[in-house]
Amino acid sequence: MLGLVRGVGLVVSVGLLGTAGAAAQAPEHGAAGIGDPYFPTSGNGGYRVQHYDITAGYVAKTRRLRGDTTIKARATQDLSRLNLDLLLRASEVRVDGHRAKFRQTRHELIVTPRHTVPDGTRFTVRVRYAGRPGTIEYADERPFIASKSGALAVGQPNIAAWWFPSNDHPSDKARFDIALRVAEGRQTVSNGRLVSAKTRNGRTTWRWHAGKPMATYLAFAGWGGFAIERGHTRSGRPYLYAYDKRLGTGILETAKRSLHATGPVTGFLSKRWGRYPYRQIGGVVTAAPLGYALENQTRPVYDRVFFAGVNRGVVVHEMAHQWFGDAIALKRWRDIWLNEGYATYSEWIWAAQHGGRTPAQQFDDLYDLPATDHFWSLPIGNPGAHNIFAGPIYTRGAMALHALRREIGSEAFFDVSRRWVHRNADGVGSTNEYRRLAEEVSGKDLGPLFSSWLGPGKPEV
Repeated sequence: MLGLVRGVGLVVSVGLLGTAGAAAQAPEHGAAGIGDPYFPTSGNGGYRVQHYDITAGYVAKTRRLRGDTTIKARATQDLSRLNLDLLLRASEVRVDGHRAKFRQTRHELIVTPRHTVPDGTRFTVRVRYAGRPGTIEYADERPFIASKSGALAVGQPNIAAWWFPSNDHPSDKARFDIALRVAEGRQTVSNGRLVSAKTRNGRTTWRWHAGKPMATYLAFAGWGGFAIERGHTRSGRPYLYAYDKRLGTGILETAKRSLHATGPVTGFLSKRWGRYPYRQIGGVVTAAPLGYALENQTRPVYDRVFFAGVNRGVVVHEMAHQWFGDAIALKRWRDIWLNEGYATYSEWIWAAQHGGRTPAQQFDDLYDLPATDHFWSLPIGNPGAHNIFAGPIYTRGAMALHALRREIGSEAFFDVSRRWVHRNADGVGSTNEYRRLAEEVSGKDLGPLFSSWLGPGKPEV
């Protein structure tokens, strides 16, 4: 994610979802949270999701969404009851085809199957639901943007509960098939490959397929008027760009020139971080008041304000997240410095290759800030839920990576980075796991380095 602050280029603050811990659970009741202390009600316990099949129709005139989602999951304990994260009102729930009892709190859909689901068993949950997500505020957040011309479901760390039921935490990644319905003559955008767009009875259903596991907050949806551009890069990689039809001519031109760099940027990053993790590339430029750019898997979404001029740096940042944040997701939100540090460091490397300052110069300029400067006060390795998008997470995160590179050497650093993404079996990791990998590759004790660079205070060099 890259946010906007006037004159700086960083960073939007995103609200806290849930502050009260989940109550103790009965032995066969799946927990109402996945165990992340930053967002205690995010995600759920007792099962792991393998696949989401989402159908979501949006009517701009009424700003109403109607959804039908089927979840394929595997129980990790005996389940006489399980929770899903959902803010819209459910009308029907079925487990393995049988009607199930359910009730809802503001954030939780609590499902009681007809029979207990045994530990290790694969099962399906189908939920039908509806509502006006653009009117829903939860924990000081209202990320679903609705207007008379369409809607946009994009957000970090939370968006899924506003448009589909889920196990809403990046540590439980799954595959997605997404069908978005809109009035004939309008368009939709989402992740992955566009499978089809078929019209019936005045409504068009656009089907999208994301074949690689994805965190729930990276799944996005846009309904409205988009100019869609498809093709292949010189290297043969398929791309899909979508531009909001409300963009002015000037913004549209600079946005296109910026997004058309996505192919070369992907090739550049592949040489540093290993093969690109997905097949598709692309991007969406919206006229909605988003206030940031977000690394939605295979297809980042950008606020138009990034493109007052040609801006390839933001493309580098969001495409770097396809490796760091998407392919390798966070086990807990406290470790977000890894995502934003690598995305920012990728910008530094790109700049150096295109006539800008080197990473060493970037590092030294920032290190010149006095120890008393507020820049050094935040412990970026555990910043607190309200600070996960604070500026030092980005810049000091990049500095920590450069300090590691200096300590273990460039060859070992890039080896660690590629292994971190491509040799992680479940695509989820933590700071401690990253440090152990760096120590394994380098043969050095890196505890003091990580403690000094991720904690508060100015480290010694």
